[in-house]
Amino acid sequence: MNISPPISKEHGSWAMLIIPLLLGTIIAPIWHWRTLLLLAAAVGFFLTRYPLSILVRRRKRDQDKRVYYLRWTAIYGGITALSGGWLIFAENLWWLALMGVTGALLVAFNLWLIAHKKQMSLVGELSGIAGLSLGAPMACYAASGQLDQTAAILWLVNALYFSGTVFYIKLKVRQQPRQPAPDKLSERLIKAKACLTYHTTVLIIIFALVTLQKAPVLTPLAFIPAAVKVIRGAARWQDKKTLSLVRLGFTELFHSIVFMALIIVAFK
Repeated sequence: MNISPPISKEHGSWAMLIIPLLLGTIIAPIWHWRTLLLLAAAVGFFLTRYPLSILVRRRKRDQDKRVYYLRWTAIYGGITALSGGWLIFAENLWWLALMGVTGALLVAFNLWLIAHKKQMSLVGELSGIAGLSLGAPMACYAASGQLDQTAAILWLVNALYFSGTVFYIKLKVRQQPRQPAPDKLSERLIKAKACLTYHTTVLIIIFALVTLQKAPVLTPLAFIPAAVKVIRGAARWQDKKTLSLVRLGFTELFHSIVFMALIIVAFK
């Protein structure tokens, strides 16, 4: 009998889970042991989605596998329920219930997309990122017991940053290798207009938040490396021979760590 736990191998998703949680924990005005329970609940919730997604994909396949995935869904869900339930009912962190329900609805939407083979659509990926980014305000709330402007801004900056990775990966993996490289730089930039437009819009939003004194003045610095990466990625055409998903994954991880470090500097 296979007793090893099913764990998602989507390394990018793990980064999108862990970095918002770390940011919320580090930037929170105080530290509290409740944050450890929140981390357990968040990881348990994240792990629950994986066997559920496989069950949706294989809903007509062998029964033994279904029992295996159902068992681990119950285990992961139990960890989430116990940890989250303690925080909500024993620690009176009632806003966690609302954020948890929001996350559950986003997971349900994602499972619906999987059932219809649309999980890789733009709306599917962006909705998943919006859910994972909730880890930042949840960690802040678990530590301090208060939801404030900082928690909301942390959710927004995480959602905006990681959504940008979706546009960049689509450009480098799904768009450029399928088309011949234009000779002119201007033509390459035009081909990347969706990715460039998104990152330009994000920078405008971040500068607006700073101008309105809703975000720390150094916040835009956290988005500059990604913007430079996108411009270089648009100029340097990626063909099928040179495409390396491993190298691309490490590049995204590196930029995510840089983003986290710069957000910490900005908010602390």
